[in-house]
Amino acid sequence: MRCETAAQADQCRALLSAELAKVYEAYSREVRGSLVLRGFPASWSEKGLKFVFAPFGGLASVALEEEIPAESADPTPVRLAYVKLRNESAMEKAVSNLHQTKVGDGDLVEDCVVSCQHWHLRGWSDGGLHVAFFVDQLAMTRRPLEAEPGPEDREIFVQNLPLQYMNRQQLQEYFEGFGEVEDLHLVTSLYSDEPTGEGYVRFRSHRDAQRCIEALTPSSPEEADPMDLTGAWSESERALQRKENCYRFNLIAELVGADGSGLQRLKTDAKLQSIWVMAESLQQKDKTAPPLRGRQMHIVARAPDEAHAKAFKELLERTLEDIHAKIADRIEKRRRKAEAAAAAEKAESANGGVAAGAPGQPAGAPVNGQAAAAWNAPPAAGWAAQ
Repeated sequence: MRCETAAQADQCRALLSAELAKVYEAYSREVRGSLVLRGFPASWSEKGLKFVFAPFGGLASVALEEEIPAESADPTPVRLAYVKLRNESAMEKAVSNLHQTKVGDGDLVEDCVVSCQHWHLRGWSDGGLHVAFFVDQLAMTRRPLEAEPGPEDREIFVQNLPLQYMNRQQLQEYFEGFGEVEDLHLVTSLYSDEPTGEGYVRFRSHRDAQRCIEALTPSSPEEADPMDLTGAWSESERALQRKENCYRFNLIAELVGADGSGLQRLKTDAKLQSIWVMAESLQQKDKTAPPLRGRQMHIVARAPDEAHAKAFKELLERTLEDIHAKIADRIEKRRRKAEAAAAAEKAESANGGVAAGAPGQPAGAPVNGQAAAAWNAPPAAGWAAQ
């Protein structure tokens, strides 16, 4: 289009941006929560797709489209399908079993090797995607449990929130039964932006958070049900407390490295395009960084594909395991040092501070006139000079 003035050009640009945003929002609503299947032949219809996804509970919906592959010299469009499963819990199994796998029976359904991945809210046409993991979502097999929570620990990471029965307001009211809640953050899915059943609850006081922890902790492991609502002290909160946490250890500095070498090593080992450590209280200097997914500490990366994203999470968990092992080692050294100091103090107290003398005489005085010369000797020259 031709504009007469710069003001008209700016107005047209704004209108086009607004319309494109509406189109993308409508598109996102339609395909959000879908799996994307690519690589199947033109002979496939919905019948072929139903055949492929039957072992995973069947299809709830399917939409067939065409696209021109990114960075392809061939402008010929290829087919892809957005599919939603009846059983959403089977999505991971479907991706694991179908991605880069030969499917079809060669008779009714032409066989081929397909690509099956999640549709990403923050993905690119080349298959790259943004992935984000809150630190408490990582497996923490070596978390130092011997460290007692400090008075500044006020945040709890909760899992298995009963979202099928309670909305956000009802959850807020439930946790307010333990005390004043400053913040409730529900973690959302990377694929659909819907709540996952995990979240953070920050109380105004440590005492209220402690009451909540106690209520969510079963009295014995035998009573625990895998689907029960559970809670644990927030590792994000402790990381953001730096050396003021109950570990007396700066997790962020250990992860990032003094000169960023830690992040660079993670980026290289996981073959990532970019990586960021993010939280509301952390200053982010990189203007290309993605938006925050919450005030708590989370690690965001741009990965080439889902396989690299999965490997990145596993690498993060191993890294956190090493950091926790180092923290546990330091806690043990402090404990031994404190025990040695206490034992020395107890021994000194038992001896009256110095060697005991005879009754009625100063401690260290000669007994029965023995060593009189030593007792009556003047102070040493060094002592006198002081």
